[in-house]
Amino acid sequence: MKKLLVSLLTILSGIFLSGCSLFTITFGLTTASTLSTTLPTTINGTISLGDQEYSDFSLYHSSTYDIEDVNQYNDVLLSTRDLIRRSNIYIVTSVYEYTKPYPWSTTTVLSIVGSSQGSGVIFKEDDEYYYALTNYHVVDGEGDEFSFEIEAFGDEASHEAELVAFDAAMDLAVLKFAKESRTDIHIIDYTTRLFTMFSPGELVLAVGNPLSLPNNVTFGEFKSMESISNADFKVIYHDAPIHEGSSGGALVDIDGNLLGLNTWGLTSSDEYSFAIPNYVIYMFLVNYGII
Repeated sequence: MKKLLVSLLTILSGIFLSGCSLFTITFGLTTASTLSTTLPTTINGTISLGDQEYSDFSLYHSSTYDIEDVNQYNDVLLSTRDLIRRSNIYIVTSVYEYTKPYPWSTTTVLSIVGSSQGSGVIFKEDDEYYYALTNYHVVDGEGDEFSFEIEAFGDEASHEAELVAFDAAMDLAVLKFAKESRTDIHIIDYTTRLFTMFSPGELVLAVGNPLSLPNNVTFGEFKSMESISNADFKVIYHDAPIHEGSSGGALVDIDGNLLGLNTWGLTSSDEYSFAIPNYVIYMFLVNYGII
């Protein structure tokens, strides 16, 4: 499935530089054949997905895998790169605390005490709003109140966003923001690769926002499903470089279908990148009434 990329090496090989902090993690290597996840089971209107029967997921095959002409293959990759950039958003979270302007003051004021940056991916729209997935740690902080601003593809200024739902344990959150007059947004496909196996060696692309490189795309390959100390579920292990600022950005397959949400990496190495898998994201969205 992974082919020689010719001219794409310089186009797609950017590296995330800064933004939301990466986590220090530990993980134990396993093989994909030993992992499993059940199909959705409805319980009182919610679904439960765990690490059971992953082998029951269907195999996935894209017609892109069969392309033998390198130029045609590169055209598909360039198209996918452009699509996921149009799904990507840049998020700034500002943190406020109530403080006394003077030690002897009897009143308090709301003051900004910090901010953080991260990424997100637009997965849904209605008549008024776009909805974007991100990590909970991108929109959370130690403070009394928060505000969120986003920049979508083509924006020249930031816009207010609203936190719709979150789950700290899953490290997932959803923001919504007004559609305004945007015309070049792409709603990412999060359903095509649901309940399909991730194939070792399949090409993956990651998109995110280093401080000075918005909508940056890197590429690598899916390695395996792993256990890490930061999550109670198996996560995607891949080697598309992610760095500070990539938290909440999309991980996609060669055709731009959502595989997961990039969440963890190692500051000491580009070879270890980890993403929340799409079926865990789907469980979160269903159980919180987002879809």
